Parts: sequence; structure tokens; C-alpha cells
Amino acid sequence: MDEKDVKIVSVLERKAGLTSRSLSRMVGLPVSTVHRRVKKLEREGVIVGYKALINYEKTNKPISVFLLVNLEEVIPGRGHIPKKDIINALKSFEEIEEINEVQAFNFELIIKARLQTLKALSGLMEQLRSIEGIEHVSSAIITEETTLLPLTSP
Repeated sequence: MDEKDVKIVSVLERKAGLTSRSLSRMVGLPVSTVHRRVKKLEREGVIVGYKALINYEKTNKPISVFLLVNLEEVIPGRGHIPKKDIINALKSFEEIEEINEVQAFNFELIIKARLQTLKALSGLMEQLRSIEGIEHVSSAIITEETTLLPLTSP
């Protein structure tokens, strides 16, 4: 990736729905160049998709939460459960929006979930605790989310 690609990706990661014309104005490149480069970045797997920015307070899932998950090293009688198996089990929960593997003091996964109610959060945490290989789940309710948007076009 060169400097032009970096500019394009930097704008698209904050505002994915731009037309090639708007994007070209924001990065200072001709429309044809921007279009060609975006297609190349998609083919190369740099851009893997686009996402709408949602105001979740106006939806049926206004509660956002981070779940900090501690995995068990070894389960008596079963041995080690591979992390990929646990992640695959987590992917089946519709409330889970994101799963991040991290290197931290006392947890290995950070999950972002969206829910309708706090009671639903309690239920989700109980379900996660029942997954073999998960030792402990802590939650942190997100009180405010700030979406960073690019500067307006020149």
C-alpha cells in the first residue's frame, strides 16, 4: 500500500458509504484513480466489506457491553479446549457483534455485544459461562459510544 491507498482506507474506515466522487474530493485524487484503487484494495483483501454506522439507542438493542472472558487452561478429565472451538461456539450468539483475542493479565477474549435489556445481559452471561472452556465472564456496560467521522470534503 502506498500513501494514496492509505488515504483512501483511512477515509473509508470511518465513512464507508461514500461515492467514488465524494471520496476523490476528500483524498484529492481523480475519480477514476480512486475507483480503480478501491477495486484493487477489495481484490487484495485489504477492504473486506462495508458497514453502516448505526445509532443503536434508536433500535431494539440499545445496550452495548464489553464482555471480558477468561479461558480455562485445562479442564479436568477433558484436557485443553482449543480457543478456536470456543470462538466458534461464541459465533452462534446473535447478540455478539465482535470477538477480539487479546493478551491481558486475566482474560483472553473481549467480546462486544448488543442487547435489548439488562436482564438479557444477565442471561447471555449465564449462557457464556456454560460453554466448556470458559472459566469466567465479566461485563462492562458501554455508557456512550463515539463514532469518529472524517473531516468534511474540501
